[in-house]
Formats: sequence, C-alpha cells, structure tokens
Amino acid sequence: MLRDGKNGLKFVETVAPQAVTGDATGTGVDLKDFDSCTLFAHGDGTFVGTVKIQESDASGSGYADAAAADVIGTQDVAVDTTDAVRTLGYIGSKRYVRAVFTHATNGDISGAFALGCAHLSPVSGN
Repeated sequence: MLRDGKNGLKFVETVAPQAVTGDATGTGVDLKDFDSCTLFAHGDGTFVGTVKIQESDASGSGYADAAAADVIGTQDVAVDTTDAVRTLGYIGSKRYVRAVFTHATNGDISGAFALGCAHLSPVSGN
C-alpha cells in the first residue's frame, strides 16, 4: 500500500532556480516542529560545483558548515554535468539550515529542503 507524502512533508526552497556565475548561498529554513530534513540540490547539466549544508541557531546569522557527523552523505558533494539531483540528509541539532553552492562553471541551480516527521500533521503550506 502506498502512503501519501504530501500531507506529511513540507518542501521549502532555499535557493530559487537561477543562473549563477559565482557562489550561491540559500536562505535559512526553520526546522521547528520537524524531526527530519533532506536537501535536494540540482544543477542543470552545465553548472559544475559543489553543494553543502550550513546550520545556525539563529535565522539570519551565525551560519557555519554542518559537521560531517551531522550530514548523511558527503558535504561538498559534486553538482556537475550529469544533471542529477543530489541529496544530503541533516541530523544535527541546530534550528536553521541552508544550502551553499560553490561555483566552478556557470549554469542553473536550485535547492530545496524536504522536512518530515512533523510534530503535527497534516503539514500545511504545500
């Protein structure tokens, strides 16, 4: 039996789809009331670079790279010409996260977090 994910997940954009010619830092995403977090990062097949998760206790400041032990997957995972979606899981204790793309070759990128294991469901905002 399939289960509905729409009512149990919240998707939050951190990096809007955009053409980049340099590094791109996403907006902070609040993890309050959720117990799981996965970053979905995408390059258009021409962008070459990497993506990582940063974390903070405050929404607008104090961001630092999440420790390797708090990331499922490899920080600074390659986003390259394969046009694949890259995923990183976050299991740290900070309230806010964001994606940071490091640029090597121009192209289009986007990034969003899927928040799950909501304290209350159904999840609104999708």
